Amino acid sequence: EAVEAAEEVRALASLETQVWLELDALLRAISLPSGNPPVPSQLLGLLPPPPDAGWPDSFALAEVGARLDARYRGAMAEGELKGDLLWSYVPHEHGVLPPRRRAQRLSYAIWAVIGGEGADQQPLLETESTADRLRIALRRMRDVTEQLQ
Repeated sequence: EAVEAAEEVRALASLETQVWLELDALLRAISLPSGNPPVPSQLLGLLPPPPDAGWPDSFALAEVGARLDARYRGAMAEGELKGDLLWSYVPHEHGVLPPRRRAQRLSYAIWAVIGGEGADQQPLLETESTADRLRIALRRMRDVTEQLQ
């Protein structure tokens, strides 16, 4: 059982990475040439550590996430995150989210970016599996990408 569980975690991590790669490609396709990909900072807080091979050089979300991370850590060092100040970006390791939980949150949160007109979200809500929700998100991004071409 432990081997199966470990394999399931690896498969989910691979699927999560694929979702991020395809989200990045989709956002770059719809971005203004001079702008950053339009992605909510809350979503970038769910960006996992780079895969073993690292993120591709073209992965723009890594750069955007790194800038947010630097701002966040600078504010932490300056004591600016105390009191009522709520940041919309919190790095994944700060909240100590286990990888499965991070992927689960991504499977819902990504719809803030890829949802919209024509996106039937009822199947998403009826799907119990995080992996299946991520697959639905991949299908949606591929459909949108196809419509852009």
